[in-house]
Amino acid sequence: MSQINISTLQRCANGQQLLRQAGKISRRENLWLTLTGALQTATTIAVTGLIALLINSAVYTEALTTPVLWQHSGSWLLLAALLTVRALLPLWQTRLADSASVRVRNRLRAIVLEHCATLQLSLEQPFSHAELSNLLSGEIDSTRDYFAEFLPQQRLAMLAPLMIIIACLWSGWLVPLLLALTAPLVPLFMIIVGHKAAAASQRNLTELTRLGNLLSDRIKGICALQLADSCDAEQQHLFRQSEQFRHSTMQVLRLAFLSGTLLEFFSAISIALVAVYLGLLYLDKYQIGMWQEQFSLSHGVFLLMLAPEFYLPLRRLGALYHARADASSVATHLLRLIQLPPPCAVTNDDQSQPDNAPVRQISLQQLQTGYGSTAIAPPHNFTLLPGQRVLLKGPSGAGKSTLLDTLAGLQPALSGALLLNGVSIAVYNNRRWQQRIGFMTQQPELLFDTVRNNLCLGREFTDAELFTALQQASADTLVEELPGQLDYRISDSGGFLSGGQAQRIALARVFLHQPALLLLDEPTANLDQQTAQQFMASLKRFCATGGIVLLSSHRDSADQFDQVIALQPLTSAEVSHA
Repeated sequence: MSQINISTLQRCANGQQLLRQAGKISRRENLWLTLTGALQTATTIAVTGLIALLINSAVYTEALTTPVLWQHSGSWLLLAALLTVRALLPLWQTRLADSASVRVRNRLRAIVLEHCATLQLSLEQPFSHAELSNLLSGEIDSTRDYFAEFLPQQRLAMLAPLMIIIACLWSGWLVPLLLALTAPLVPLFMIIVGHKAAAASQRNLTELTRLGNLLSDRIKGICALQLADSCDAEQQHLFRQSEQFRHSTMQVLRLAFLSGTLLEFFSAISIALVAVYLGLLYLDKYQIGMWQEQFSLSHGVFLLMLAPEFYLPLRRLGALYHARADASSVATHLLRLIQLPPPCAVTNDDQSQPDNAPVRQISLQQLQTGYGSTAIAPPHNFTLLPGQRVLLKGPSGAGKSTLLDTLAGLQPALSGALLLNGVSIAVYNNRRWQQRIGFMTQQPELLFDTVRNNLCLGREFTDAELFTALQQASADTLVEELPGQLDYRISDSGGFLSGGQAQRIALARVFLHQPALLLLDEPTANLDQQTAQQFMASLKRFCATGGIVLLSSHRDSADQFDQVIALQPLTSAEVSHA
């Protein structure tokens, strides 16, 4: 088996090159599939020739007496054996094809997951969770027909017709000539329709990605939509997007049916030409295309039975051409992911500061945030000091979440600088910076694991240290009441806990790891008043130990904070100028 690694695929210029490289993973299975297909074609030729001889013998024998039947018993036994072999070969082909396809798809998934682990947080912006989920679960699986059937069928589409033409030369030269002249019509129309199918498949894949991103985004913001009474409008938006996906899917299916219809039409026309030639030949309208003067019934039956078999590999290849178009679209999508560069090593000036150096000051100087190259808020200028609780306030669209994402190193700043202890650093994808901060959203990120592992995150802590952190977050009583306590298993995002309980577990994790800066995006939006007050009291205790809290919120009052930063979105004129 050829070992294909990610560096090999990253050098591919387009999706077609990636598919060719990926096909090398199942080179051995494809070779066996080709040999099995050739054997199946040889068996078909032998069965056809034997049936033609038996029909010829039966027609020209005056009476089918028992002695005559016994004379052909060997031929009947041979025919039964050939038919058995012919019936078993497709089963073996299916097993080989499935093995080849599974091996390739598993390797592609492994490469994608390895690269995602390398990218880590830098994957967030260019490749959304919904997009990655579609790629891993659905899109890679949709390449099954390409690797299992299309690749070996490419070779058989050339080899099988050539074997049949050579076999037909036994009877004459005109029928093989007709077959050879009409054969190019099938791949010609297959290519013409295939280009349209590839474009339609790419559009369908784009619509699926848009629908997945939209659904993921709306599910994340379902609470905000309910508060804004916008659920009905968003439901209609989702419906329109799903209708666009349905229309694009139907367009792909229409092209697939059109391709199949054209292939069947031209194959039927070509077979009819052979049948007309043989009919006029037996009516003595002409005597051309034969090697000998007498053209027996066995010759005609043999040619007429082989004519459909000649076009069968070409028709199957044409029917699978849409699988190639789908796989090409998936490969282009996959190539965009694996060519994302991994996070660069830290090269900024904070190398001179040890990781355990205390944070004395964090300053933002004309720090411009935004998406892509579009600014969404004026540049930020403020300073954070140890022990401070700072509130970000502003209307929706003012850039509160974008600023927090930028400070967390999840997306780059457009301009300006962030100074740590007076030294400018680049925080985007800076692992050393991210190890010194904590980041919490409305829905805390919890693992499908025990409470202990959710708190420790791979580091070693004693039970006493864990319960101290839980006590600081007012979650010690909660954990003590759980079956198994620290070994209680929770689901992703705290699925077996209430929103407030999950928040307190996540906050205890913050207290345990003691980040220098804690970034909070609407952490109390889903909490009741009492739980929110407990949460804010826990933050006050965190700041008392020297931590810095930067929190964005609509509901928390300014008197609970040491500093309030009001954000306003840019106007249309300011956005154009920026």
